[in-house]
Amino acid sequence: MQNTVKNYFRLLAEGHEDGAASKIFIPALEFGSWVYGGAVGTMRACYEKKIFRRRRLPFPVVSVGNLTWGGTGKTPLVEYLAYKVAQRYKTPLILSRGYSLDEVEQMRHHLPKAIVGAGKNRLKVAEELAKKQRIDLAILDDGLQHWPIERDIEIIVINALNPFGNEKLIPRGILREPLAVLKKAAILVLSHTNLAKPQEVEKLKARIRTLAPNAFLVESYLEPLFFYRADRRTRIPLEKLQNHRVATFSGVGTPRSFQLLLSRHQIKPIRNFEFEDHHVFTEAELQEIKQVSQTAGVDEIITTEKDFYRDPEKTRRILNPLVLAARLRIAEGEDVLTERLFRLLGVTK
Repeated sequence: MQNTVKNYFRLLAEGHEDGAASKIFIPALEFGSWVYGGAVGTMRACYEKKIFRRRRLPFPVVSVGNLTWGGTGKTPLVEYLAYKVAQRYKTPLILSRGYSLDEVEQMRHHLPKAIVGAGKNRLKVAEELAKKQRIDLAILDDGLQHWPIERDIEIIVINALNPFGNEKLIPRGILREPLAVLKKAAILVLSHTNLAKPQEVEKLKARIRTLAPNAFLVESYLEPLFFYRADRRTRIPLEKLQNHRVATFSGVGTPRSFQLLLSRHQIKPIRNFEFEDHHVFTEAELQEIKQVSQTAGVDEIITTEKDFYRDPEKTRRILNPLVLAARLRIAEGEDVLTERLFRLLGVTK
């Protein structure tokens, strides 16, 4: 019941729900958006007009953020950038808010050469870590609305499957800030471009050029690599699951992108269990997924790495699912993206 209500309001915010009941909630949500917009606009203005001071760290900072609530593909991009830094024998620091431990654990597993600092006060976390070890560049994860730290490059990620929802602010829509904030970005990265229709991607790019004419556009997508069994980490090729009856469960911002990714590889789930982003699965929920899947006669249960790392022990013990490993690929604009990154490091390509 709880997830049904949350999903309803998510659909309402994304502009996919216009039934009779929506007319009851819209006035209250519109008022909430007005209050929220005033608060967030005031905070940003205070930092930009230097009423509140921004601090500069003793190394370059790249901010990776998103304009919308929900999944845009930020974490894969953060990992991509950190990997590129480490490839140059430099030490990247990833600064996370730390509220989503699934992402923190996933990054630590994927990037053993990176330092991952988590905490609400990311300025203090960075300063403390810098006293103990060398840091060449910091990546500010979810940095667009984190104003206290000065940054050298502002990157905003936009989900090509659902760029701006109904173009209204939270809670009436999914925008965390007005579309005008796109002008603050040096680089705009479109995610999931392989899952959207080509004509829709081109239409989105044209719109973005009017909103942020000076920003450089990059196109990206997630490439599925293989599955691995949760308990043994045994790799299983994607082809092994083609034409099998599978179920999926996920607590990510855009569960549709996960399902579309599987469908593109001829893996079509017969049951999908969707939860809100960063949802912490209870034992009862995992047991229900197991029982319903068994009743439906599925061959395998599949989840994302982000969901697996949220509670590996519990997930292994109850479901032992297949976990989809994937990585970010840049379809267009990689040269400029890496050139800007390497320039901050003082290295050449």
